[in-house]
Amino acid sequence: MTRTAVVLALLVLPLPLSAQVRASELGSVSQTIDGTKLTVEYSRPRTRGRDTLFGKYDMKWGDRWTPGANWATTFEVSKPVKLNGHPVPKGKYGVWFVLRKDADWTVVLEPKVHIYHLSPPDSNTSQIRFAAHAEQAPFTEVLTFSVPALRMTGGTLLFQWEHIRMPIDVEVEPSLVTTISAADAAPYLGRYTWTELDRTGKATSTSVLTVTHENGTLKGNYTPEDSYFKNFALVRIAPDWFAPGIYDKGELYEVLKPDMTLEFTRENGKAVKIVSRDEDDHVMSTAVRIP
Repeated sequence: MTRTAVVLALLVLPLPLSAQVRASELGSVSQTIDGTKLTVEYSRPRTRGRDTLFGKYDMKWGDRWTPGANWATTFEVSKPVKLNGHPVPKGKYGVWFVLRKDADWTVVLEPKVHIYHLSPPDSNTSQIRFAAHAEQAPFTEVLTFSVPALRMTGGTLLFQWEHIRMPIDVEVEPSLVTTISAADAAPYLGRYTWTELDRTGKATSTSVLTVTHENGTLKGNYTPEDSYFKNFALVRIAPDWFAPGIYDKGELYEVLKPDMTLEFTRENGKAVKIVSRDEDDHVMSTAVRIP
């Protein structure tokens, strides 16, 4: 066989499945928030020069439409969450939107997940349905899901395509309780001489830690003020053990567990000493109550 014949023969061979090119390539977005993992899997159609899609084609107003192509888009969550305040149990769901021109859209989570995009499921009692606000936005060529905003208790799942964007608020179940009663907080309140230690146990600096109870949360702050910790939360992780919680713009942003833990020692029911440890159980600092 000549070299030209070999090349022609290769050109007509079918491509392996792994090399298949689709008009709407498969994509996914996954995000873990305080131990809860959410994943969206979807095929990503392009506008292909069409400036207006919604209200036309298979996306007419009043229609049920999966936000993607090929098989229905899926949403999977490892623990119970709330979407726009609506409870969603752990599991995997097909995602469908009911499109409306001048009103909020309806998000439909369908327990049956393997459904072709042109065969929307009938309404049934096993579906989860809630409203979401679709708004005008700058043009997006490829249908996109993203998680552009995060907080310790949740985040935002965002749908974008053409001139539409639709944010969905996600609320996760917290793994830690950040509040403490006034009675439970009382033994820890007061001022402590705080001493930072190096790896050899030698003192490197001294400050004052003040522990207060504010709006149901145990709080700590250093004098002189620490630029990172500032007025931080003390989040209880075990009896007499706490982890610092850092605030950003008034909202709890991060709990430094296991990076840093504070163990209080009590005498006669009142905390008199604190030992701070890192994730390797190395003592980082010690503190004693100021009478």
